[in-house]
Amino acid sequence: MRAACSLLAVAAGAGGSVPALAGTSAVPVFTQRSPVWAHEPLGTDPIDTIGSSGCALTAVTMVQAAFGYQTNPHLLNQWLTEHGGYVENDAILWRTAMGPTAGSVRLKWIHIPGIVPQLRWDDQDSSDRPPPAVIRQELGAGNLVIVEVRLHGNMHFVVLTGSAGPDFLINDPWYGDRTTLARRYGPYETGVYSARVYYRVPSSS
Repeated sequence: MRAACSLLAVAAGAGGSVPALAGTSAVPVFTQRSPVWAHEPLGTDPIDTIGSSGCALTAVTMVQAAFGYQTNPHLLNQWLTEHGGYVENDAILWRTAMGPTAGSVRLKWIHIPGIVPQLRWDDQDSSDRPPPAVIRQELGAGNLVIVEVRLHGNMHFVVLTGSAGPDFLINDPWYGDRTTLARRYGPYETGVYSARVYYRVPSSS
C-alpha cells in the first residue's frame, strides 16, 4: 500500500509578485479528500488519486493560496502533470511545485545539509529536521513550512502555519482542518521527520 500521500521531492526552478501573508488565518484549508477532486488521478499514476495520496500536493496548494494565488488541488495537479512537476508518476518536485507563482514563492532548503542523492524517499535522518527554534523563526518571518509526519504509519505532509507556545499550528490535508502538531502527531522533536520552508520574494517597487 502506498503512503497516505505522494512521497518525495527534488529541486527544479521557478519568477511576479504576490500579496504578503496576513497571518495564520490567511492560510486556507484544503482537503485532499474533497469529492470535487478526490478521485482524480495524482499525476500520471494509474492507481493513486489526490484523495488517497495527494497530501503533498494539497499542502503545496495551501501555501500558494496563502501567498495570494488562486488555486486548488485539481488545478495544481493539472499544472504539475503538464509541466514535469512529478517524478515516478506522482512524487512531487517541491521546488517545481511553485512554478505557477513564476518565482515569487520559492523553496528554502534549510532541512537537508549535505544531501547526496537527488531523490530521497522514506529514509530521512535527523539532519533533515531543523531545530524548532529555526522553524519558529521562519514562521515569525511570514514564511510557511511543510513538514513530514506519519499518519497511520505512512508518510504524510502538513502545513505549519504558526506557533502556539511550544506547539505549532497546522493545516492538515487529510482531515481538512486546523489543529496543532502535538495534538495530532506528537511534539515536533518526535513527530516531524523533515521540513521544507517556502518564502515570498519581496516585490521590487
